[in-house]
Amino acid sequence: MPETVPPTVPTIMPTSHSLNRLPFYLALALAVLPTMVINITYLIAAGEGHVPHCIPYWESCTSISATGRQGTAFFFFKLTMVPMAGVYWWYWREANLQLNRLGYRGRVIVRLGAVAALALGCYALALGATGDSFRLTRRIGIILYFTFTYLCQLLIVYQLGKQGVSDRSRHWQQGLLLLILGIGLLTLVLDVILPNYEDYEDAFEWNVALLLHLNFLLAAIGWYRLTLRGERS
Repeated sequence: MPETVPPTVPTIMPTSHSLNRLPFYLALALAVLPTMVINITYLIAAGEGHVPHCIPYWESCTSISATGRQGTAFFFFKLTMVPMAGVYWWYWREANLQLNRLGYRGRVIVRLGAVAALALGCYALALGATGDSFRLTRRIGIILYFTFTYLCQLLIVYQLGKQGVSDRSRHWQQGLLLLILGIGLLTLVLDVILPNYEDYEDAFEWNVALLLHLNFLLAAIGWYRLTLRGERS
């Protein structure tokens, strides 16, 4: 009897034909552009006297929302952040496709990312409008945006590890995500034990937003290295 050779299962290796650099460019854009928009909006609002002059990341003098409620900053924030919501969704879609090329077969990231992008758009449109319904829209929008953006970043890092992608930037992302989670838990504790927690709440918001966008920069580095290895293979 001839010896039967068991069939081999081909290993899918990322190549220049299976991976593309679009997630890198989109992640880089999301690391830079929203951070610029938020800080420029603050500078416009402060320059027009609508919010105090300070360094909001540790002086906690104003919230991100307060910077875009009046004057020129009101229009600047809407004209930049509403289209930016579409860029966020585009990135989650392309990141999910890139993971599909590596072997991932889910669409959870796309769905969660769509909720995060929609929440950001609703928040930006409702900012500056008066009334309880608009206030509720802003609150729900910003909570969903932060929460689902964080979850999408977490899922991407998890799936990259699950698909065998080992990169120093991924480990940095893991550390940064743990730091963001730690800050979130700390704010819950401080809100309970500190009677004047409101004096520090805005600074936490500024820093969490900064760290989330810093994570996009680390993601961009990771996507770039991944596609570079694919091009060399």
